[in-house]
Amino acid sequence: MVVGVGQDEFFLASDATPIVEYTDKVVYLKDEEIAVIHRGKDLKVVNLSNVEMTAEIKKVELNLGQLEKGGYPHFMLKEIFEQPDCIRDCMRGRINIEADNVVLSAVIDNKDRLLQAKRFIIVACGTSWHAGLIGKHLIESFCRIPVEVEYASEFRYRDPVIDEHDVVIAISQSGETADTLAAVELAKSRGAFIYGICNAIGSSIPRATDTGSYIHVGPEIGVASTKAFTGQVTVLAMLALTLAKEKGTIDKAHYLDIVQELSHIPDKMKGSWS
Repeated sequence: MVVGVGQDEFFLASDATPIVEYTDKVVYLKDEEIAVIHRGKDLKVVNLSNVEMTAEIKKVELNLGQLEKGGYPHFMLKEIFEQPDCIRDCMRGRINIEADNVVLSAVIDNKDRLLQAKRFIIVACGTSWHAGLIGKHLIESFCRIPVEVEYASEFRYRDPVIDEHDVVIAISQSGETADTLAAVELAKSRGAFIYGICNAIGSSIPRATDTGSYIHVGPEIGVASTKAFTGQVTVLAMLALTLAKEKGTIDKAHYLDIVQELSHIPDKMKGSWS
């Protein structure tokens, strides 16, 4: 639940996308929190025991242009053609200008925990699950760490063998996928380290994970996933490369070839469509 804070008015939605037309200031409610709204008064947030909590107002980094069709007949076509620029945005600040190095701050800040992992478990639903299958291939190939990919909807309803030696990668475009969020909570209760890959900044899954990476592809309005999928695969590739370099499990020449090819993808995609 997101509460938009406007001028003498409030807005309620499941995410910030429908709110940005009216205000860029939002409050994300946590589990067991209640928004108390009165006209002419400030927003009040309490928990189930009626204890007042701090209402942390955040600014949404979205613009209305991202939510419009921009001359295309429908959103899906727009989002297909947005992919080259979205992948470039996804890699910006992570692959350097010389295209000879990949840096993910989440990996650097949690290097020891990630490198000590005995196993990676990717949990996701739908399209994100398919991105996870590609991530499994990349991580096992580059990092030599065993990876399992599970439907979050099945993972959450069984009794998985998981402990503090595991790293769980949770993938979700919206960051609000109920089954994936439940899988994250289950894995956390067993002591696993949780790495999130999401698109929606400030959504529930990024707040529930230990660390992670945003894919930065902008809002995806179309029902069939396009740019979110390619963004997820791009982040998984960068994650695999960063871990492999830190572990020393990838040949330097091979590493440089992959990084350079990855950096050229946006231009190659645009060239194929021109």
